[in-house]
Amino acid sequence: MMIGIDIVDVGRKIPKGVFSGYELEYIHDKGVVADQTAAGLFAAKEAYFKALGTGVPISKLAQIEIHHDSQGKPYYALLGSPVKGAALSISHTSKTAVAVCIMQEKWLGLS
Repeated sequence: MMIGIDIVDVGRKIPKGVFSGYELEYIHDKGVVADQTAAGLFAAKEAYFKALGTGVPISKLAQIEIHHDSQGKPYYALLGSPVKGAALSISHTSKTAVAVCIMQEKWLGLS
């Protein structure tokens, strides 16, 4: 089992090209909490790569997406399909966002 965690300050400048079109629309739809949402999604992506142990390659952050099920629970997706063996939790306040990724087995698709 592998674990990754990341914390991001809300309002932090996030590099361009990190979010997919789906994620940008999701962030935009959040309105007044868009900054917190963006920070949470960014933390989730960084936690994913930390769990892999590969470091955080900025060029690959857009390849892994954060989707949400019908109850709002976040999950990782690659090309729109859920990533099996990876669990995700995101939380935020008005100032910080945190995400934890737990993987049951090493996901080699983006390493």
